[in-house]
Order: sequence, then C-alpha cells, then structure tokens
Amino acid sequence: VALALNEDLTCEYKKSKLSTLSVEGTLQVRVKITQQGEYSPQPQAPIPFFLVFQDHFSHIKSLQENKKFVEHLTPEEGVEEREFIYCVSVPREEEFYPIVRYKCSSALRPVPIRVQSRVRAQGNSCRVALQISSNPQNPSELAQLTIIMSVPTGILGETLRCNPPGGVWNDEKKVVLWCVSELGGGEKFQLQALFDIDATVLGEEGNLVEKIEFPVLARCQCSGFQLSAVAFEVTDMPDMYPAEVSKSLIRRFRVSHKEK
Repeated sequence: VALALNEDLTCEYKKSKLSTLSVEGTLQVRVKITQQGEYSPQPQAPIPFFLVFQDHFSHIKSLQENKKFVEHLTPEEGVEEREFIYCVSVPREEEFYPIVRYKCSSALRPVPIRVQSRVRAQGNSCRVALQISSNPQNPSELAQLTIIMSVPTGILGETLRCNPPGGVWNDEKKVVLWCVSELGGGEKFQLQALFDIDATVLGEEGNLVEKIEFPVLARCQCSGFQLSAVAFEVTDMPDMYPAEVSKSLIRRFRVSHKEK
C-alpha cells in the first residue's frame, strides 16, 4: 500500500502580522498486489485493508473520509486516543484514490517562510526592497519558490528594473514574477525592484509611500516532510482477507503565503 500525503498551508499577513492561517491535508492510497502461487491472467480487485489514522498530538480539527472507498470503524476509545480506524477498499490497483481529507486546528501554526517588504519613493521613481526568508528550522530546502508581486495603479510596471535581474513583468495581470529553484533552511532571497511613477500620481497630495502598496504572494513546496504530526498504519483484515500488507509513504507540503 502506497500512501501519498499532501498538506497545504495558506496564510495571510498584514503589515507582518498574522491575519489568517489554515493547514489542510489529503491522504491518497494506491494498492499493488503481489500474488504467490499460481498466476492468474485475470486482473483482481485489491482486497480491503485497515488504515489507522493517528493524531496523537491533536493537530486535527475535522476529518472527512471518502465514503466511496472508506468505511469508518473507530470505536469510542479510539476517538479518545486520537486513533481513527478505516476499512479501505479501492476498485483497481496501481491508481491513487483520495480517501481522507482533514483540517488542522488553529494550535498548529507553522511558519516555513517570512516575507518582508519596504517601499521608498524618491523623485519620480519608487523602489521596493523584498526579502523572502526560509525558517532555519525547516526540515529541508523549499523548492519551486515563486514570488508574485502586484503593482498598484499609478506605478508604471513596464519600467521595471530588477536587482538582481530576473523579474518578469506581466502587463495583463499587473504583476511581477520571480522564480527561485530552491531556498535552504535559514537562507534569504533578496531583491530590489525600481519603477517609474505616473506623473499624475506625483501631483497628488499626501505621503506617497503610505498610499502605495505592493501585495506579495509567495508559493513553494517541500518534499519528504509534513507540517502536522499525523501518522498512519496499515494492516490486513485477518478474519476476512488475511494477507501480508506493507506500507510506503510519500509526503509533501505546499505553502501559499500572502503579505499585504
């Protein structure tokens, strides 16, 4: 039985203060049958098996099983011990099927990355300094980091100059995109973006820096690790479908971090 666990962290910060945060997960299973004895050319449906979903650190707020493939069998004492038992039966082997979705409690507040920005207007130009920091306690490097910065009205996005080079201006969406292959634990990605300011905006009264905002969305992922402390065990159903059952686990978490 191959288990594939994916967790998604979605968070939003305003002025570097946490506004919203959620962690949701999905568990998929794939079954492969290895037969002993006489070979049968006819494909066989995988036999049912037990899956034990363990939440010993009480990270889970809600669980929802896929009733097409899963039957919930947890006794009362299992709920108290945060161990949930499912009977899993999938129609075909060698295909992944989603069997459980869950939402984590607000007590789980991971911070894989930190986004900081500073805006400075001088003359007819505007400079944005941006820093993406990877938490030194991250279990591995963050991969496929994409940074999307929205450019407000009054700022001429097509005049973008970047240091270091690499930012791509999208005129249709009015955003600048940067791509970074990976960011190790404790590493920082720093950049500066310089824009020209629309002449009509320069004529307006008030503090320009206070009015201009460049919202940033940073996305990345980390393979081989997870955010919560949930764990899983698989066993056969000895009374009905005795078999030798082995388990492999693939883990990944993704981050969507918005800074306003």
